[in-house]
Amino acid sequence: MNEDEAYLDVAQRYIESCQQHLTNGINIQEVLGFKSYHAFESIGGAYNSHYGHRVPRSHAMKLNMFVANSRRDHQVNGRAVAILAMTLNSMRNKYLYPERNGRTFTCPKDQISITNARDLIRRVNGIIRQISRII
Repeated sequence: MNEDEAYLDVAQRYIESCQQHLTNGINIQEVLGFKSYHAFESIGGAYNSHYGHRVPRSHAMKLNMFVANSRRDHQVNGRAVAILAMTLNSMRNKYLYPERNGRTFTCPKDQISITNARDLIRRVNGIIRQISRII
């Protein structure tokens, strides 16, 4: 399996996992948010690798490279990639760690609603479908 195919496989498995969670009523929204993030980051790795770019280890660099490279590709909705990258990158750690809010902390489960998680899954899946046709 090539690197781009390996990253595509990871993206598809993570988004499928999200869909299975929803199908089975496992509505743990922060987990769905993070898995959506990871699927998106992985499809970015697949995309960049497919076009011969080195896939960075840094989360932010991986997303930035995905945004920059997808802007020039008429087969991919570069605007949707950019919006998702900003949204997901800003939320990544909020899905994983409690966040200080004055004297208290906000739990990851309170950072995203199940409705927003479902929307992220749908949007990320759309990008995965676009890129899987290329790879």
